Amino acid sequence: MATPAAMPAPPPSAPIEANIATAQSGAVPFKDIRSPPFGGPMQVAVIQFGRSSSGLGGNDYDVLARVAEIQRRNGGTIRIVAHSDQDAYGASAAQLERGNFDVSRRRALAVAQQLRALGVPRDRIVAEAASDDEPIYQTSTARGISANRRAEVFIDF
Repeated sequence: MATPAAMPAPPPSAPIEANIATAQSGAVPFKDIRSPPFGGPMQVAVIQFGRSSSGLGGNDYDVLARVAEIQRRNGGTIRIVAHSDQDAYGASAAQLERGNFDVSRRRALAVAQQLRALGVPRDRIVAEAASDDEPIYQTSTARGISANRRAEVFIDF
C-alpha cells in the first residue's frame, strides 16, 4: 500500500494557518506524539484562553489534572510556555509589548498555580511568558489570533 507523499514543512519562522473552527484546550493525542518521553521535552497539553484572559475553565482543570497525574507517575519537570496575540491595548508599541507580556505571564502563572493545587511540587514547575513573539498560526485571521492565545504544557524528562 502506497503512503501519501509528505507535505513540506513551512519555514520555522513563518506561522501556519489555523485550520480550526474554535480553539479549545486539550491534551495532545498520544498518536500525535512523535517521540517517546525519554531524555527530552514532550508537549502534553495546550490550554486556550480568551482575549486578555488568564482564567481557566472546566476542561482546563481536567486537562491539568491529567498533566499532574503524568508528572506524579513519571517524574520530570513541567514547563509552561504561555503566549498572547493582540490581547493588549495601548497607544504605543511599548505599551502593547508590555501588555501582551503581562497577559502571557498571567496565563503561565494561572496554569502553574493550578498544577501546584493539584500537588505538583513547586520545584517541578517552570513558567515562561513568551508574549506575542512566537505565533504558530496566522495573525491575520480571527481564528489564527484566537489559537495563538495559548499556554503550551511540556514535561521535560
